Amino acid sequence: MVCREWCRKAMLAVWVLLASGSVVSATPDASSDREASRTQLEASVRFLAGEEMEGRGPGTAGIQKAAEWVAERFAELGLAAPVAKSVEVAARDGGAGWQPFEMTLQATLGPADANRVELVGPEGPDGRETVVPLELGRDFTPLAAGGSGAFDLPLAFLGYGITAPQEEYDDYASLDAKGHAVVVLRHEPQQDNPHSVFEGNQNSRYAALSRKIANASEHEAAGVIFLNDAVAVKREQEAIQRRDSAELDADGDALMAFDRAGDGSEARRMPILHLRRAAVEAMLESAFGKPLAEVEAAIDEELTPHSLELSGWRIRGQTAIERESTTAKNVLAVLPGKGPHADEVVVLGAHYDHLGMGGTNSAAPGVEAIHHGADDNASGTAALVEVARQLAARGPFPRTILFAAFSGEERGLLGSAHYTANPALPLEKTVAMVNLDMVGRLADEKLIVHGTGTGEGLEALVDRLLDGRGFEVTKEPGGFGPSDHASFYAKKIPVLHLFTGSHEDYHRPTDTAEKINYDGMVRIAAFVADVVAELAEVSEPPAYVQVASTQFAGGGGDRPYFGSIPDFATNAEGYAISGVAKDSPAARGGLEGGDLIVRLGESAVKGLEDFDNALRKYRGGDAVPVVVRRGGQEVTLEVTLDPPR
Repeated sequence: MVCREWCRKAMLAVWVLLASGSVVSATPDASSDREASRTQLEASVRFLAGEEMEGRGPGTAGIQKAAEWVAERFAELGLAAPVAKSVEVAARDGGAGWQPFEMTLQATLGPADANRVELVGPEGPDGRETVVPLELGRDFTPLAAGGSGAFDLPLAFLGYGITAPQEEYDDYASLDAKGHAVVVLRHEPQQDNPHSVFEGNQNSRYAALSRKIANASEHEAAGVIFLNDAVAVKREQEAIQRRDSAELDADGDALMAFDRAGDGSEARRMPILHLRRAAVEAMLESAFGKPLAEVEAAIDEELTPHSLELSGWRIRGQTAIERESTTAKNVLAVLPGKGPHADEVVVLGAHYDHLGMGGTNSAAPGVEAIHHGADDNASGTAALVEVARQLAARGPFPRTILFAAFSGEERGLLGSAHYTANPALPLEKTVAMVNLDMVGRLADEKLIVHGTGTGEGLEALVDRLLDGRGFEVTKEPGGFGPSDHASFYAKKIPVLHLFTGSHEDYHRPTDTAEKINYDGMVRIAAFVADVVAELAEVSEPPAYVQVASTQFAGGGGDRPYFGSIPDFATNAEGYAISGVAKDSPAARGGLEGGDLIVRLGESAVKGLEDFDNALRKYRGGDAVPVVVRRGGQEVTLEVTLDPPR
């Protein structure tokens, strides 16, 4: 259901009554207060999840409307904008502050004359080098996963670009790829063999383009050139024949879409290209002494790499990939404390961004439609504003309360990571953070509270305030997880995170306002208001407790457990960590928050994806050297990995 003009007017009318105290008096009628709270929460969710909000995707007019809406609500409550260098006044009367930060939206191919490639070979009889110019869009295309700039690189053929120790296959084993542009076939060997070690004739994880790029990066290659493999070309030729159509790429050797290997969020600097086979056939045949198809057949038959340095051959040119960015913003407001502890801070946060029209994070891949995000996280944003309303009516409190609506959560906790790197109020004075993410689908009274072990006395506080409310509560002690509280816990701040559970509409266009349990939200908001009030009043705030956790990089699936916590606010080349989990291999090995991992074992690490790929090459129990940059120095540590968790 879409929130039209009537919905906004109704929401505003209720809000004016609530903010003015006409509904909530000194001796409030409980039922009328609950009804007013429910009406306000429903109107807020319907507005934030309405079609005109465009799924609150980054860079849209809808997310700007959402930010302004939150700022206006804070202003109407008489809250103050925090005074900090990183904060700009956002709303009338200084009721809220913008905290802007830059976010990459998408990559597009630059001008044709700035994307040029040629192969350069040995000197001919006339003493001149061989030059094979390639045509953009016909012979080659740059891929968004790569970087921009000029290049002139020696070439090496690396088969399928796979390093798979457990399958006893490694295209990089016999050749040092450092500084080379590596020519890599798509997919993997023995694609037509149901008994292949690479998951039979189904694509295994090694076939992923991102995995091949990460593997090249780990081996310090300077560029990646993809070629369609012969099996895929043959299949496409057969499909074209079945369609009985005359197509530009009737030979089945079509160039990939510009964003097929990723959107460039890994910020790689090396060129990543896709070339048609015809462009390199002559070069490879001269190097191997036989056609490329025969080389592939030999790899398949023997399951043995045929890697080869292409002596005398180089690739040179330039790529231009334009990346569109946007200024995202956190919306911040404070209810100032009163008394000797007024400089101490309790943070209540929720993210207000969502997926827009879908994209890579959508659970409905290929569907371009508004992802309304009613539960994720219009529910948390609406509850944030409602709790702010309740606390503003009850305050002031001994401690200051900061209300934070974060952006960029769906892109990797970007907003909360930016805040903790550029705090509006001192982190050393921040005694706790409470996070609301997906609190709109209460079913069977089941409420999940994360972080109960992250501060001394937190679990007892939660238990006491839950008593008699009727919730069936699942308590999770850990403070790390895929929402904004993790950014604060990484800074050694106790956290609580409320969540009503996942569902089939998560990250789909079907997460709409009519599916929200508004009566449940009323009860959750009342509980959260009491929790935050208690944290703002208690004589001794909860002391930070480090809790063992399996979240984030290095745990789960087929990866051994490492125990590092990514630092999403750092853009340095490497894998930056904001902390390590208690009793984890990383902690035992001596890693610390602020370290930049640049090498894991024999693999160079230039980003989180490289680290993840390198980690998969080991097993639990392996002792692996890890090189980190710390305080301007390179430090080598040894980490003994645990089995997957």
